[in-house]
Amino acid sequence: MPIYEYKATTPEGKIFEGQREEANHNAMINWLQSSGYIPIYAKESKSSSARSFKKFFAVSKKSINSNQLLAFTEQLATLVKAKLPVDHALRIFRDLSEHENVREMSASLLEDVEAGSDLSSALEKQKAVFSPYYINMVRASEASGNLEIGLTRMHEYLESAKLMRDKLISSLIYPLILVVVALASILVIMTFVVPKITELFEGSEELLPVATKMVISVSNFVSNYWWLLLIISILMVLFIRYLFASPKYRKFWDSRFVKLPVFGDLLVKHETAKFTSSLGSLLSNGVPVLSALPIAKANLTNSLFLENISRAMEQFKEGKSLFHTLSMAKLFPSLALQMIKVGEETGELDNMLKRVSEIYEKETSNAMQRVVNLFEPIIIIILGIVIGGIIVSILLGMVSINDLAS
Repeated sequence: MPIYEYKATTPEGKIFEGQREEANHNAMINWLQSSGYIPIYAKESKSSSARSFKKFFAVSKKSINSNQLLAFTEQLATLVKAKLPVDHALRIFRDLSEHENVREMSASLLEDVEAGSDLSSALEKQKAVFSPYYINMVRASEASGNLEIGLTRMHEYLESAKLMRDKLISSLIYPLILVVVALASILVIMTFVVPKITELFEGSEELLPVATKMVISVSNFVSNYWWLLLIISILMVLFIRYLFASPKYRKFWDSRFVKLPVFGDLLVKHETAKFTSSLGSLLSNGVPVLSALPIAKANLTNSLFLENISRAMEQFKEGKSLFHTLSMAKLFPSLALQMIKVGEETGELDNMLKRVSEIYEKETSNAMQRVVNLFEPIIIIILGIVIGGIIVSILLGMVSINDLAS
């Protein structure tokens, strides 16, 4: 969208000017008037296209990462809790943040807030940074007059997600190192070691055992066509990403993942924890169940869960209980469903949902650790079998040549 330079005045006579992206000139004027200002002029910036191009690359290079978003949320919650107005808090971030991208984001938010927008509306214009759940949590807390509580709960949610993500990464480091070492070892053996040994078999290739011939053929292919293997690997990764990202195939794969023996249980618990955590926080913030369901659904990634939650929302509109609608999905664990039922019957649904989320976050973490621990011996066994098979096939070739020589 083009960038417009504008100048306007408040009803009290205060003049201010700035820049803003809008679809056209009329949209720019409408925004000023709807914000309670009297437009003096609004014109498209001459360097609009150049600035848009620059802004595109600035956003791609200086996007807000999860750690910065967590720190921003925590500090904003602290400032708001100290009864500091939102615009003053944003001004502090704009002037004092050590990260340039945070300063730029805060300046953009501050511009909208000073123009009369509430914080949630300002956040909505930064959808690349703030999720729908984040925006709606802030909107609900603003409506209830408890912005500091909403920001505090949002910080707790982001911190919990970060802890789980960090634990997953730290748990995967050792298995990944094993995989890299295993592949590198096999590559070195097939590229450098086997060709040197096969020089001993020159002139006697036809007399070698089948296993030895296979190893030599693979070694020759890897040595001569390693670049082709690299291209094939890259194309396979891109193709797999396409299959997982394409809506056409996403539902197929998601339905299969849920049914896997170990990974399926891990996936169900993870999605259950995310859904109940976000839904419980929204309900605690005063958001009605019917309005909270689509926001909580936006946090899910599995298309099977998304489809079933959409169906449950339609049934909930018809007057059925949340327990009944989620039970029809046949995806959520029975313990979670029973706790939701108790929460509805006792009027403590928000607290019960939070308890469900805590239970399944812990179970997800434990299940994830078991899966990672299972990978380690499997990788070691596979590496031992492959390298052992190569060594045995070479030894068989040597033995067969020696037998013929004798």
